[in-house]
Amino acid sequence: MKVQRRRRAIALLKSVLGFGLLAASLWGVDWTAFSQSFTRLSFAWMVALFLLVLLSLLLKTLRSYLLLHNFQVSLSFSRVLEAFFLGQAASTLLPSRGGEVLRLAYLTAEDVSRFPQVAAAVMLEKFLDLLAMTFLALVVSANLPLTEAVRVRFWLLPLSAAGVVVLLVLIAGGPGVWRRLRAHWAGRGPAWLDRWLRFGDRMVESSLWLRSPRRLLPAVGWTVVIWGAMWGTNAALFRALELRLPLTAGGLVLVLVYIGVLPALMPANIGPFYFFAQLGVSAFGVLPADAAAFAVILHAVVTLTPLLAAAVIFIFSAQARAVLFRSAPDTGG
Repeated sequence: MKVQRRRRAIALLKSVLGFGLLAASLWGVDWTAFSQSFTRLSFAWMVALFLLVLLSLLLKTLRSYLLLHNFQVSLSFSRVLEAFFLGQAASTLLPSRGGEVLRLAYLTAEDVSRFPQVAAAVMLEKFLDLLAMTFLALVVSANLPLTEAVRVRFWLLPLSAAGVVVLLVLIAGGPGVWRRLRAHWAGRGPAWLDRWLRFGDRMVESSLWLRSPRRLLPAVGWTVVIWGAMWGTNAALFRALELRLPLTAGGLVLVLVYIGVLPALMPANIGPFYFFAQLGVSAFGVLPADAAAFAVILHAVVTLTPLLAAAVIFIFSAQARAVLFRSAPDTGG
C-alpha cells in the first residue's frame, strides 16, 4: 500500500509539474500573432521537416537493428521496426516510459532467453544518445540558460565520462571477471541460478564485438547521423516559419527538449516540450507568439509521425496485435 501511495504521489507531482510548464509556456501569448505565424508556413519546408523526422526515426530503427545483430539477436528488420514504433507510441501515450518495456517485451516475446542481449542493445543506444547530447550541449553551452549549463557541466558531462570509463572497463575486464565468478557459482545454487549463469554466458559471448572498433564505429557513426537529422529538423522548421536563426539555435532546442522530457512528466510530454522548445528559440530573440507556434508545430510533427506509423503497424500486422495484447506492460498506474 505504501508503494502504491508513493507511486500515486509521484505521478501526481509529475503531472502538476507538467501542466505547470504547459501553462507557463502559453501564458501571455498573443493568440492573434500566434495564428498569423501559421500563415507564413512554407509547404516545401514543412514537407522537408516531416521527411527529416521520418528519416531520424528510420535511422534509429536501423541502428537498433545493427546493435541487436551485433549482440547475436537474429530478428528481421520489420520486427525491429515494429517494436521501435510501437514503443515510441507507448512512450507518447503513457505517463511513464512504458514504451521501453513494451519494446523489450515485443523483441523477446518468442524467446525470453535473448532478453539480456536485447536489453544491452537498448541500453547501448541510450548511452550513445547520451554521449551525443552531452557533446552537442558543450557545443551550444554558451547559449544555454544558467540552470541547464550547470546541469550539463556538473551532471551530464561527469555521467557521460563515468559511463565511458565503466564501458571500457567492462569491455576490457568483464569476460575475465565473469569466468571467475561463474567458476565460483556453478553448481552451488538452486536451478534458477544455473539459468542466470547461462544468460550471463550468452551476454558475455555476445558482447565481445564491443572490442572491435570496426564493428563499434558504425554504431557511433549512425548516432552522429541521427543527431544531425534531428538538428536539421529544427533548422527546417526555422525556415518554414521564416525565422532567421543560426544553426546553433537548432542545437540548443534539441538539447533543451532532450533534457526537459527525460523525466516523462505527462503523456506526450506536451508541457515540458513546449516550454523548453520555446526557451531554446527565445534565447535568440524570437517573439513569444512565434516561439509558441514553433513549439506546437515541432511537437505535433515529432509526436504524430511515430503515432501514425504505430497505428499502421497495429492495423496491418497480425503479429503485432498478438504480441501487443499478450505483453502489454504494467506501468504502475
